[in-house]
Amino acid sequence: MVRFAVLALIIGLATPTYAAEIVVDLKDGRILVENDADAPRLPASLAKLMTAYVAFEAIQDGEIAPDTMIRISPAAAAQPPVKLGLRTGRELSFEALLGAGLVGSKNDAAVAVAEAVAGDEAAFVERMNNAAQDLGMINTRFANATGLPRPGQRSTARDIALLSRALLERFPARSALFARRSVQAMGKRVSTTNPLFGRVPGASGLKTGFTCAAGYGIAGLVEQGDRRLLIVTLGHRDKRARLRQAKALIDQGVAAQSRSRLAPAIRRSTEDPPDIGACADAPAAVAVATSDVSPEERALYAREVARLRSSVSPPRPPAPRTPAVVRPLSGWGAFFGGFTGKPLAEARLTQAVGRLGGTGTPYTEIRRRDGRVLALVHGLDQRAASALCRSIREYCIILAPQVLLNPRARWRR
Repeated sequence: MVRFAVLALIIGLATPTYAAEIVVDLKDGRILVENDADAPRLPASLAKLMTAYVAFEAIQDGEIAPDTMIRISPAAAAQPPVKLGLRTGRELSFEALLGAGLVGSKNDAAVAVAEAVAGDEAAFVERMNNAAQDLGMINTRFANATGLPRPGQRSTARDIALLSRALLERFPARSALFARRSVQAMGKRVSTTNPLFGRVPGASGLKTGFTCAAGYGIAGLVEQGDRRLLIVTLGHRDKRARLRQAKALIDQGVAAQSRSRLAPAIRRSTEDPPDIGACADAPAAVAVATSDVSPEERALYAREVARLRSSVSPPRPPAPRTPAVVRPLSGWGAFFGGFTGKPLAEARLTQAVGRLGGTGTPYTEIRRRDGRVLALVHGLDQRAASALCRSIREYCIILAPQVLLNPRARWRR
């Protein structure tokens, strides 16, 4: 028994921990708890807190109104999961897009918000970084409006706390959105990703974040009596660890005495954010990647999950599939948008061909555009194309022959 206990202790010590955290009393900005608060971490969807800050600022300055109708661009529609399922050309109100992007953490909605404010995502990201500099977030750099994996993206627990406090103090009415359990967008009920609701008394915000490299993080707001606590904890390997630590930080914050005031970091961190490896341990991480992660997140990290499975058990022979046939575009088509890599595009085409069964003569096509991989099935009749898009339940556009063959059609751009 002692031998097993020692072995467990050694294994535990060999496993790196990346928790970076801070607890702030929002009443006066006192820091109650901090641990590696200036250590570089990947923000994941906590980057959407800055998307919210810039968007709220644009509303306040009269640049855009909440009820402005926004036409969805191909770039927004092509964002990877987690997504609302917006289709190119559809119109939604700016307010509905904000709700889906911030409450449900939908990436397509967040990019649509960015484009509505600044014209394109790159210009919006510049505004995000300018705002971060103004707030004293010296260890933060944003590379997109979603927090999806992108070189150069980085932040810290202290910087996320500075941003969260600025949101709550400068835009108190708008920030009430983070307290919503769900919102309505595109006829759907979009639920919050915040695990504190229903588990922690007084929980009233703010935002979660996850990618395999970033791990699980949260910026949480808790209001208990006359105390308002902001907790930020980053770099956890699974959701359960994040929730446990969030609860522990709340308890520590309630009990802690004053230490100092929330301020920008004194030192600038120069090292790169670590890869938390939330999907990279075997066999435990396979369970995380396949059960703890939502189906939409799993789709985004399908290749990583496949690699994990193969490292734990012998790889299974690939299932037979209908071979892809490349030929000139013809008939009606079903377009599935852009993917981050060819394996994801091929997986969607395999799924589509399998669902067609014996209906029509499917032909598949993969083409590259702007760093993404487009996936298309064609050679169908109208009924088969419509049935296919209905069955996929993901991004899918039915292309009539005149649209399929039009070199200027939006799907080609």
